[in-house]
Amino acid sequence: MTVRLECRGCKRAMKHPTPSGYGPVCARKRGLTPRKTRRTRTARPPKPAAVPAAPDVIPGQMAIDLVFHQPTLESL
Repeated sequence: MTVRLECRGCKRAMKHPTPSGYGPVCARKRGLTPRKTRRTRTARPPKPAAVPAAPDVIPGQMAIDLVFHQPTLESL
């Protein structure tokens, strides 16, 4: 078997001669080597939907957490 220094298909010079005589691109086009497979990304979970503000909330108002034993209006 002779070693070819150029591709049989496109006549480009090859750095690493192959036994078939075709370069990597021409060999893939002719089906001599398998196609490269693409990596697929895993699906991200969807973001939660935005919760609309309650109708009685004033913009800029912040809720204050109740402390243990703190009286509320309902307890008075």
